Amino acid sequence: MNLFAIRAAGIAGILGAICSAIGDVLLVGGTSSPDQFPLLLRDYADRIPFKALAWMLPFDEPRLAAGAMIANLSIPLYLAGNWHLYQGLKPAGGILPFAAFIVLFCANAWSPLGHASFYYPAMVNKTIPALPAAAHPALLTLGAQFSRMQSIAWFLAVVPLALGMALLCATILARRTRYPRWSAVILNPVAPLLLAAIGAALPPPVGPWFFAAVLNVGFFIVYALSTALLWNGGRTVARS
Repeated sequence: MNLFAIRAAGIAGILGAICSAIGDVLLVGGTSSPDQFPLLLRDYADRIPFKALAWMLPFDEPRLAAGAMIANLSIPLYLAGNWHLYQGLKPAGGILPFAAFIVLFCANAWSPLGHASFYYPAMVNKTIPALPAAAHPALLTLGAQFSRMQSIAWFLAVVPLALGMALLCATILARRTRYPRWSAVILNPVAPLLLAAIGAALPPPVGPWFFAAVLNVGFFIVYALSTALLWNGGRTVARS
């Protein structure tokens, strides 16, 4: 067992979560009301399926672009983190550890499109007030098409993430891994997500930041705990 590689991969997962959380805050960490943007959030509200628009309207294009790109560029860190988690499960043997690794790896590999695709319907809809009314129907249609693709891409990443973490926790509970069995309570993203959701109740701007980054805050906690537990090799697996 290469402890240096396991530690480095765990730290990579932590850094990936931090970068992705920053990307979330830059991209969808705002708040706005129909009174601020009446045309988009009131007059055209029933024609804009992209509900994240209200969180993105206060931001200019460079900020949205930065938020879209930073998470994309940090995906290799998350992929290294997946290998780190696999090393914690590997002593269990059988198909479960590898299945958890493959599902998490695919989810993270698919996630750049799910994250960056928020940028496109936002920019299309943000452009509407600057153009003549005759151009609005075409832009609304284009924005709705982008929004459908964004929803598919986002769920394609998030659903496998949930499945992969469920497999990870099931393996910890069912087999002898390098993780203590109690860690399944925290490595299960439900607990970190609940903690992050509490932060979302804070007043602006901190509350919206937590709300935007809740998933990656959860994974920051997961990778931080896993790195700590595996820092010196984790639980011994020599005895049953």
